[in-house]
Amino acid sequence: MTDQFLSPHISQSALNELPVLRITNDRASATISLQGAQVLEYTPLDGDNMLFVAHGETFSQGQPIRGGIPICWPWFGQHPTLTDAPTHGLARELVWQYKVVADSDTRTDLLFWLDCDGQDPAFPYQARAELLISIGSSLVMSLTTLNLGSEPFQLSQALHSYLACQDHQQVRIQGLFDRPYLDKLTGKTGHFPHAFSFDREIDWVVSDLGQPLLLSGLGQNAIQMTRLGSRSVVLWNPSVEKSQTLSHFLPDEYRQMVCVEASNALEDCRLIKGHSSHVLVMELAAVDVDATEPA
Repeated sequence: MTDQFLSPHISQSALNELPVLRITNDRASATISLQGAQVLEYTPLDGDNMLFVAHGETFSQGQPIRGGIPICWPWFGQHPTLTDAPTHGLARELVWQYKVVADSDTRTDLLFWLDCDGQDPAFPYQARAELLISIGSSLVMSLTTLNLGSEPFQLSQALHSYLACQDHQQVRIQGLFDRPYLDKLTGKTGHFPHAFSFDREIDWVVSDLGQPLLLSGLGQNAIQMTRLGSRSVVLWNPSVEKSQTLSHFLPDEYRQMVCVEASNALEDCRLIKGHSSHVLVMELAAVDVDATEPA
């Protein structure tokens, strides 16, 4: 596919079967798949790509992409009642509509949206997801869920960020100490420790207050994550055995990523009343620090 230029800073291209938008301005570059409205790359000026995508990814139509920032919506994890419904919701496998909201030398804003007509048995509600993605000196993603009908529905969701690193066991997270967590692998609960490490398979949901988080030990600039509308954080790394069962992972690639996800999970899921909405916002910014001890 020949690149089609939509503006001085935006072009449409393709990765195998999937159309993508490529953004390059004076502050950053990014790549976004129209399937899933999924950010696949975000590289700030004079920095490194913050995001991981599996090297074995085939970018096939209708198949979830392993990496970047998948949009898990309108449910996170397994469907609450239907065993044959897709894991992590409907949004990852569908093509979203989009328009350019603003485009300047220092910031590019794109609005993506996905409409549900209430006919899908897994989500029988009239609703719209709107995702505003801002590419500039930081990456900002604002996901708005609008209930277009009169019947309330339960919403769980996540911005499933695959963050790139050199060695997953060296990654440290500041901002979660002593917050309660659920280990989804064992069902055990506890409080987030000083000495947390991705040194085994991790699938935790941490309940917090929506405070900023600092990720260091990535082998590149640290990342500050700030959130609105989120009081839970999902932490995930498949480790060696689980990664061998997952699509598109090459051997040992699990060492090059960790997932730290702004979410509405478990007790943080939201009831969206008729003709109401909920907004989940995440910002990722590179910071020039090398904090090594969690706090």
